[in-house]
Amino acid sequence: MDPEAGKFAQIGVHLENGVLTLSLNRPEKRNAITTLMLAELIYALEACADDDRVRAVVIRGAGKGFCPGDDLGGMGQLPEGFAHHPKRAISHASLQSCLRELPKPTIAAMHGYAFGVGLDLAMACDFRIARDDMQIRDQRVFERGMHAVTGCAWFQPRALGVTKALEFLILGKPYTGLEAAEAGMVTYSAAEADFDKKVRELAERLAGAPTKAIGLMKRQVYEGLNMDHGAFMAFASPLINEVEIKDREEGIRAFLEKRPPRFTGQ
Repeated sequence: MDPEAGKFAQIGVHLENGVLTLSLNRPEKRNAITTLMLAELIYALEACADDDRVRAVVIRGAGKGFCPGDDLGGMGQLPEGFAHHPKRAISHASLQSCLRELPKPTIAAMHGYAFGVGLDLAMACDFRIARDDMQIRDQRVFERGMHAVTGCAWFQPRALGVTKALEFLILGKPYTGLEAAEAGMVTYSAAEADFDKKVRELAERLAGAPTKAIGLMKRQVYEGLNMDHGAFMAFASPLINEVEIKDREEGIRAFLEKRPPRFTGQ
Protein backbone atom coordinates (compact mmCIF):
# COMPACT_ATOMS: atom_id res chain seq x y z
CA MET A 1 0.00 0.00 0.00
CA ASP A 2 1.27 3.45 -0.91
CA PRO A 3 0.97 5.60 2.23
CA GLU A 4 0.79 8.87 0.30
CA ALA A 5 -2.49 10.63 1.05
CA GLY A 6 -2.67 12.13 -2.43
CA LYS A 7 -3.33 8.71 -3.94
CA PHE A 8 -6.86 8.69 -2.52
CA ALA A 9 -9.76 11.04 -3.21
CA GLN A 10 -11.79 10.95 0.01
CA ILE A 11 -9.50 9.56 2.70
CA GLY A 12 -6.16 10.76 4.00
CA VAL A 13 -3.48 8.13 4.61
CA HIS A 14 -0.43 8.61 6.81
CA LEU A 15 1.99 5.95 8.05
CA GLU A 16 4.43 6.82 10.81
CA ASN A 17 6.23 4.66 13.38
CA GLY A 18 3.99 1.68 12.73
CA VAL A 19 0.73 3.65 13.06
CA LEU A 20 -1.44 3.95 9.95
CA THR A 21 -3.86 6.87 10.23
CA LEU A 22 -6.86 6.83 7.89
CA SER A 23 -8.72 10.15 7.89
CA LEU A 24 -12.24 10.58 6.57
CA ASN A 25 -11.44 13.55 4.37
CA ARG A 26 -14.57 15.35 3.23
CA PRO A 27 -14.65 18.24 5.73
CA GLU A 28 -16.83 20.32 3.40
CA LYS A 29 -19.50 17.59 3.83
CA ARG A 30 -18.70 16.94 7.51
CA ASN A 31 -17.03 13.66 6.39
CA ALA A 32 -20.30 12.05 5.33
CA ILE A 33 -19.66 8.61 3.84
CA THR A 34 -19.97 7.93 0.11
CA THR A 35 -19.56 4.78 -1.96
CA LEU A 36 -16.16 6.07 -3.01
CA MET A 37 -15.07 6.61 0.61
CA LEU A 38 -16.27 3.12 1.56
CA ALA A 39 -14.25 1.62 -1.29
CA GLU A 40 -11.11 3.52 -0.33
CA LEU A 41 -11.39 2.60 3.35
CA ILE A 42 -11.89 -1.10 2.61
CA TYR A 43 -9.07 -1.09 0.06
CA ALA A 44 -6.65 0.57 2.50
CA LEU A 45 -7.54 -1.84 5.33
CA GLU A 46 -7.18 -4.87 3.08
CA ALA A 47 -3.79 -3.60 1.91
CA CYS A 48 -2.44 -3.09 5.42
CA ALA A 49 -3.45 -6.54 6.68
CA ASP A 50 -0.24 -8.13 5.36
CA ASP A 51 1.93 -5.00 5.52
CA ASP A 52 4.47 -5.54 8.30
CA ARG A 53 5.07 -1.81 8.50
CA VAL A 54 1.56 -1.35 9.91
CA ARG A 55 1.25 -2.31 13.57
CA ALA A 56 -1.88 -0.29 14.50
CA VAL A 57 -4.61 1.63 12.66
CA VAL A 58 -6.29 4.89 13.67
CA ILE A 59 -9.46 6.10 11.95
CA ARG A 60 -10.39 9.75 12.47
CA GLY A 61 -12.28 12.58 10.81
CA ALA A 62 -10.86 15.72 9.20
CA GLY A 63 -12.18 19.11 10.21
CA LYS A 64 -14.85 19.66 12.83
CA GLY A 65 -16.00 16.12 13.52
CA PHE A 66 -15.75 12.38 13.00
CA CYS A 67 -18.68 11.40 10.77
CA PRO A 68 -22.42 12.25 10.58
CA GLY A 69 -23.38 9.13 8.60
CA ASP A 70 -24.02 8.54 4.91
CA ASP A 71 -24.12 11.20 2.24
CA LEU A 72 -27.27 9.98 0.49
CA GLY A 73 -26.33 11.95 -2.59
CA GLY A 74 -22.94 10.23 -2.75
CA MET A 75 -24.14 6.63 -2.77
CA GLY A 76 -24.03 4.98 -6.17
CA GLN A 77 -21.54 3.83 -8.77
CA LEU A 78 -17.81 4.41 -8.48
CA PRO A 79 -16.36 6.94 -10.93
CA GLU A 80 -14.92 5.65 -14.19
CA GLY A 81 -11.24 4.81 -13.87
CA PHE A 82 -11.39 4.38 -10.08
CA ALA A 83 -8.09 2.82 -9.02
CA HIS A 84 -8.74 1.35 -5.57
CA HIS A 85 -11.12 -1.57 -6.00
CA PRO A 86 -11.22 -3.71 -2.83
CA LYS A 87 -11.60 -7.47 -2.87
CA ARG A 88 -14.72 -7.29 -0.74
CA ALA A 89 -18.11 -5.93 -1.68
CA ILE A 90 -18.39 -2.18 -1.12
CA SER A 91 -20.78 -1.92 1.83
CA HIS A 92 -20.92 -0.97 5.48
CA ALA A 93 -21.07 -4.66 6.38
CA SER A 94 -17.83 -5.28 4.49
CA LEU A 95 -16.09 -2.32 6.13
CA GLN A 96 -17.13 -3.47 9.60
CA SER A 97 -16.07 -7.06 8.93
CA CYS A 98 -12.76 -5.84 7.53
CA LEU A 99 -12.05 -3.91 10.74
CA ARG A 100 -13.01 -6.77 13.03
CA GLU A 101 -11.08 -9.37 11.02
CA LEU A 102 -7.97 -7.21 10.63
CA PRO A 103 -5.16 -8.98 12.54
CA LYS A 104 -4.02 -5.63 13.93
CA PRO A 105 -5.54 -3.30 16.54
CA THR A 106 -7.78 -0.45 15.42
CA ILE A 107 -8.69 2.82 17.14
CA ALA A 108 -11.52 5.23 16.32
CA ALA A 109 -10.49 8.76 17.31
CA MET A 110 -13.83 10.55 17.69
CA HIS A 111 -14.36 14.30 18.02
CA GLY A 112 -17.17 16.72 17.26
CA TYR A 113 -19.91 14.26 16.33
CA ALA A 114 -20.54 10.62 15.41
CA PHE A 115 -24.03 9.78 14.16
CA GLY A 116 -25.66 6.87 12.35
CA VAL A 117 -23.29 4.80 10.21
CA GLY A 118 -20.45 7.08 11.29
CA LEU A 119 -20.96 5.73 14.80
CA ASP A 120 -21.33 2.19 13.44
CA LEU A 121 -17.89 2.60 11.83
CA ALA A 122 -16.41 3.62 15.18
CA MET A 123 -18.13 0.73 16.97
CA ALA A 124 -16.47 -1.73 14.57
CA CYS A 125 -13.04 -0.60 15.79
CA ASP A 126 -11.37 -2.34 18.73
CA PHE A 127 -10.86 0.84 20.75
CA ARG A 128 -12.70 4.17 20.75
CA ILE A 129 -11.34 7.40 22.17
CA ALA A 130 -13.91 10.21 22.29
CA ARG A 131 -13.52 13.85 23.12
CA ASP A 132 -15.46 14.65 26.30
CA ASP A 133 -17.66 17.26 24.64
CA MET A 134 -18.50 15.46 21.39
CA GLN A 135 -22.04 14.44 20.48
CA ILE A 136 -22.97 10.79 19.90
CA ARG A 137 -26.46 9.75 18.85
CA ASP A 138 -28.50 7.57 16.53
CA GLN A 139 -31.93 9.02 15.79
CA ARG A 140 -32.66 7.13 12.60
CA VAL A 141 -35.63 5.30 14.15
CA PHE A 142 -37.28 8.02 16.24
CA GLU A 143 -36.78 10.96 13.87
CA ARG A 144 -36.59 9.39 10.41
CA GLY A 145 -38.60 6.20 10.68
CA MET A 146 -35.63 4.15 9.50
CA HIS A 147 -35.02 0.65 10.84
CA ALA A 148 -31.24 1.06 10.39
CA VAL A 149 -29.73 -2.30 9.40
CA THR A 150 -26.11 -1.06 9.38
CA GLY A 151 -24.90 -2.84 12.50
CA CYS A 152 -26.12 -0.55 15.28
CA ALA A 153 -28.58 -3.12 16.66
CA TRP A 154 -25.73 -5.65 16.92
CA PHE A 155 -23.08 -3.36 18.41
CA GLN A 156 -25.01 -1.32 20.94
CA PRO A 157 -26.61 -4.10 23.06
CA ARG A 158 -23.15 -5.60 23.45
CA ALA A 159 -21.66 -2.26 24.48
CA LEU A 160 -24.50 -0.77 26.53
CA GLY A 161 -26.68 -3.72 27.52
CA VAL A 162 -30.19 -4.22 26.15
CA THR A 163 -31.99 -1.65 28.31
CA LYS A 164 -29.71 1.28 27.48
CA ALA A 165 -29.33 0.14 23.86
CA LEU A 166 -33.10 0.33 23.35
CA GLU A 167 -33.14 3.79 24.92
CA PHE A 168 -30.31 4.89 22.65
CA LEU A 169 -31.56 3.32 19.41
CA ILE A 170 -35.33 3.71 19.71
CA LEU A 171 -35.72 6.87 21.82
CA GLY A 172 -32.64 8.49 20.30
CA LYS A 173 -30.97 9.32 23.62
CA PRO A 174 -27.85 11.42 22.97
CA TYR A 175 -24.53 10.95 24.74
CA THR A 176 -21.53 13.18 25.14
CA GLY A 177 -18.15 11.51 24.76
CA LEU A 178 -17.74 11.57 28.53
CA GLU A 179 -21.16 9.96 29.07
CA ALA A 180 -20.40 7.34 26.40
CA ALA A 181 -17.21 6.38 28.23
CA GLU A 182 -19.08 6.09 31.52
CA ALA A 183 -21.73 3.92 29.84
CA GLY A 184 -19.16 1.63 28.19
CA MET A 185 -19.79 2.65 24.56
CA VAL A 186 -16.29 4.05 24.15
CA THR A 187 -13.00 2.99 25.71
CA TYR A 188 -11.79 6.38 26.94
CA SER A 189 -12.81 10.00 26.76
CA ALA A 190 -10.51 12.99 26.95
CA ALA A 191 -10.69 16.75 27.22
CA GLU A 192 -10.04 18.76 24.05
CA ALA A 193 -6.52 19.68 25.17
CA ASP A 194 -5.61 16.05 25.85
CA PHE A 195 -7.47 14.30 23.03
CA ASP A 196 -4.73 14.03 20.38
CA LYS A 197 -2.16 13.06 23.01
CA LYS A 198 -4.44 10.28 24.30
CA VAL A 199 -4.95 8.93 20.79
CA ARG A 200 -1.23 9.09 20.03
CA GLU A 201 -0.24 7.38 23.28
CA LEU A 202 -2.61 4.46 22.74
CA ALA A 203 -1.66 4.10 19.07
CA GLU A 204 2.05 4.11 19.86
CA ARG A 205 1.56 1.66 22.72
CA LEU A 206 -0.27 -0.73 20.39
CA ALA A 207 2.29 -0.21 17.61
CA GLY A 208 5.00 -1.42 20.00
CA ALA A 209 2.99 -4.42 21.16
CA PRO A 210 3.11 -8.08 19.96
CA THR A 211 0.98 -7.61 16.85
CA LYS A 212 0.37 -11.26 15.99
CA ALA A 213 -0.68 -12.05 19.55
CA ILE A 214 -3.14 -9.15 19.40
CA GLY A 215 -4.53 -10.49 16.13
CA LEU A 216 -5.18 -13.90 17.64
CA MET A 217 -6.77 -12.38 20.74
CA LYS A 218 -9.07 -10.28 18.52
CA ARG A 219 -10.10 -13.40 16.66
CA GLN A 220 -10.92 -15.22 19.89
CA VAL A 221 -12.98 -12.35 21.27
CA TYR A 222 -15.00 -11.64 18.14
CA GLU A 223 -15.54 -15.18 16.88
CA GLY A 224 -16.25 -16.40 20.39
CA LEU A 225 -19.09 -13.97 21.04
CA ASN A 226 -21.72 -16.39 19.76
CA MET A 227 -20.19 -19.66 21.04
CA ASP A 228 -20.89 -21.54 24.24
CA HIS A 229 -17.90 -22.35 26.44
CA GLY A 230 -17.28 -25.83 25.08
CA ALA A 231 -17.40 -24.70 21.46
CA PHE A 232 -15.14 -21.77 22.27
CA MET A 233 -12.48 -23.93 23.93
CA ALA A 234 -12.50 -26.34 20.98
CA PHE A 235 -12.07 -23.38 18.62
CA ALA A 236 -9.44 -21.51 20.65
CA SER A 237 -7.10 -24.29 21.77
CA PRO A 238 -5.64 -25.11 18.32
CA LEU A 239 -4.94 -21.44 17.51
CA ILE A 240 -1.57 -21.54 19.27
CA ASN A 241 -0.32 -23.91 16.55
CA GLU A 242 -1.76 -21.96 13.61
CA VAL A 243 0.44 -18.86 13.80
CA GLU A 244 4.07 -18.67 14.84
CA ILE A 245 4.52 -15.76 17.26
CA LYS A 246 8.17 -14.89 17.64
CA ASP A 247 7.30 -12.13 20.10
CA ARG A 248 6.21 -14.83 22.56
CA GLU A 249 9.82 -15.94 22.91
CA GLU A 250 10.91 -12.33 23.45
CA GLY A 251 8.20 -11.82 26.07
CA ILE A 252 9.38 -14.86 28.03
CA ARG A 253 13.06 -13.83 27.77
CA ALA A 254 12.24 -10.31 28.91
CA PHE A 255 10.33 -11.66 31.91
CA LEU A 256 13.20 -13.94 32.93
CA GLU A 257 15.76 -11.18 32.39
CA LYS A 258 13.62 -8.66 34.28
CA ARG A 259 13.56 -6.07 31.46
CA PRO A 260 10.92 -4.52 29.21
CA PRO A 261 10.17 -6.63 26.13
CA ARG A 262 11.23 -5.43 22.67
CA PHE A 263 8.47 -6.68 20.41
CA THR A 264 8.83 -6.65 16.62
CA GLY A 265 5.26 -7.56 15.73
CA GLN A 266 6.37 -10.96 14.38
